Amino acid sequence: MSTFLFVTIDAGGNVPPAIQIGRDLLARGHRVRFLGHERQRAALTAAGFEFSAFGRMPHWDPTEIRPVHRDLPGFLTMCTNAGAGQDLVDLLHADPADLVIIDCMLLSVLQAAHRHAQPYAVLFHSFYQFWDGNFANGPIGMLARVKGLNARTLWAEASLELVVSDPGLDPAGNRASKTRVWCGVTEQAAQEIGRTTKKPTVLVSLSTIGVPGQEDAYRRILQALEDLPLDAVVTTGPAIDPTRLPTPPNAEVFAFTPHAQIMPRVTAVVGHGGHSTTMNALIHGLPMLLMPMNPFIDQSMVSQAVADAGAGIKLNKKASPAAIRRAILDITGTEGFTTAARALGTRLRQTPGASVAADRLLAVLEHPRASN
Repeated sequence: MSTFLFVTIDAGGNVPPAIQIGRDLLARGHRVRFLGHERQRAALTAAGFEFSAFGRMPHWDPTEIRPVHRDLPGFLTMCTNAGAGQDLVDLLHADPADLVIIDCMLLSVLQAAHRHAQPYAVLFHSFYQFWDGNFANGPIGMLARVKGLNARTLWAEASLELVVSDPGLDPAGNRASKTRVWCGVTEQAAQEIGRTTKKPTVLVSLSTIGVPGQEDAYRRILQALEDLPLDAVVTTGPAIDPTRLPTPPNAEVFAFTPHAQIMPRVTAVVGHGGHSTTMNALIHGLPMLLMPMNPFIDQSMVSQAVADAGAGIKLNKKASPAAIRRAILDITGTEGFTTAARALGTRLRQTPGASVAADRLLAVLEHPRASN
């Protein structure tokens, strides 16, 4: 039995891939632990993992809607806070791990693992093109370098760069190497994908992370849905109070409903382009209308990839109700979008991402990298 330690933060779609890979390792009889925010304890222990909380990581509430000038400094602190790296070192001194799997955003933690000769893998939970481009070259990456934290260098020093995405959709998917691999997506389709009604049904979900303009986008979408010949299920997440939204007769609005229960019975998704939600929709063969909410993360790139594949339409988050209405009618009424989405779903389901990822992590232990 080997011991694996995942280091993560509460930032929405970055967590599900770690959970799915951790579950696969648990099922094989290995010990799996997590280091993360205290607010993650209940969910991760309920999933069967051992959990330790950061002691030095600054407070972070992903549901708080903050203007950009406040959001970026807080996110930079999370990525580069030296205390988080020291938390990892202290935990490993008390309870060693054979391999640490670190979220690619946590640059100070990556640096701490490297300096203490701890074997580690980097978990990329969206397109590698985004991390190696927008993230590394953007404000976070540039300011991190000023603090002595070069993202690309820290990633390259790992025993494994594990990209939990589809290489066919990721613009950088042809850049695999001996230590950089694409394992496929970890989202799983329901055993039976079947629509239970002849009437089109749309799932609307715009991220669990609070973003400026999010509530207004929900309002325009709900206005667009009114009087359309379809039903809608809307999930707002903890950042938006569903009781504040005007709800047309053909829509139900919830703070939370598990998407795994909804996606097998809907015909399309209106989303924000978050990697996890988008791959979950595609693995169920669902065409999408995508309205990226946050311009600084991967949502625009993921949305464009889906649109380029013919499986959806990309709109600005400030699109008018009329434009949203036309797009919803297109994705639910034009066969080409559904055909493309189903073809993508078939391909995604052929690669069990969590199992492939677990195989690669175990291979690191069998053939450790000499530099670590």
